Amino acid sequence: MAVGSSLPGIGPLGQAPSAYDQLFMQQLLDNLERIHILLAQPAQTGYAMTNVTVTRTLDADSTTLAEVADVVGTLVDDLKAVGKLSK
Repeated sequence: MAVGSSLPGIGPLGQAPSAYDQLFMQQLLDNLERIHILLAQPAQTGYAMTNVTVTRTLDADSTTLAEVADVVGTLVDDLKAVGKLSK
C-alpha cells in the first residue's frame, strides 16, 4: 500500500522493495529531508498579542473568556519565543 502526502513537492513514499534498493533509499531520504525542512520552518503569523497575563493553567469546568484568551496569548508568545511562529 502506498503512503500519500499532502506536503508540496513530496510524492507518495511507495511500497518498500523486498531487497535493498539504493535508489529507493536515496529517494526516501531525500523526501524525509524535504519534510524535515518544511516542518522546521516557522509558521507565518500576523498575530499581535496585547494585555496578555501569562497563564498556563485552565480549569475546563469553570473558566472565563478572558482566562481562555490569556492561555491562547501565552501559547502564541511561547511558540514565538522558540521560533515555531514568526514574530
